Amino acid sequence: MEKAVLDLTGCNNHWDMHERFQKDLQLPEHYGKNWDAFWDSMMCDSPVEYVEIRGEHTVSENLLPSLEKLHEILWEVKQRRQKLGWEFDYVIVD
Repeated sequence: MEKAVLDLTGCNNHWDMHERFQKDLQLPEHYGKNWDAFWDSMMCDSPVEYVEIRGEHTVSENLLPSLEKLHEILWEVKQRRQKLGWEFDYVIVD
């Protein structure tokens, strides 16, 4: 199982968050740095099957809606991938 740590420590803007997604979750170079691209990449492009999320408590307050969106998408990816018989899970560690 391919594991990754998504470190959001000190993240302060949308662009920085997506840069970390791309690096930490091994998303492709053509990753579009938006929520639709994140969904697509997590479903089809990322080899990661287990994500450990760290540093959420340190992100800028203006990113709280983005954290909610991140959680929503990861939950949906987990449900869809499991229906297809593919491994995927995540945990939030703070």
